[in-house]
Amino acid sequence: MPLPEQLRDFLTDLLGQPAAVDKAKRELDIDPDADVPVLTGVFVDDTGSVAGACLADLGFAAQAGAALAMIPRPVADDAVKQGTLVDNLRDNFYEVANIATSLINGPSVPHIKISELVDGVPDAVRDLIVRAAGRRTYHVTLGDYGTGTFALYAG
Repeated sequence: MPLPEQLRDFLTDLLGQPAAVDKAKRELDIDPDADVPVLTGVFVDDTGSVAGACLADLGFAAQAGAALAMIPRPVADDAVKQGTLVDNLRDNFYEVANIATSLINGPSVPHIKISELVDGVPDAVRDLIVRAAGRRTYHVTLGDYGTGTFALYAG
């Protein structure tokens, strides 16, 4: 799993915003009734089996989606207030999640790719989280956009 410094460099390069990344003090709440909505990028292997995932709280998803296309911060803030991502922020965060597979892919692991971006945490990803060989949760400050939580899991 990538170190915080590796995620920092990845986000800075991808989003064109300075990023500060630390290990989060706790994992994201994956309870369906959690106070903070979570989005999940579901990663599958070549057989179509769930082999990894990225999870983000709504704040990080909105901020990263906005930063990718240089959309002003108030649009991301509005999405957080509304409790959902508008289509363009959702599409942009899907791309961030898609490219984030490169943080897990490598010569010694099976190739994974994103299959979908969903609200909440699907059962197959919950099962993966319980047995994940690799897991890391990060607290991210993304330039002028704000802070959020991002996590990576690999089977």
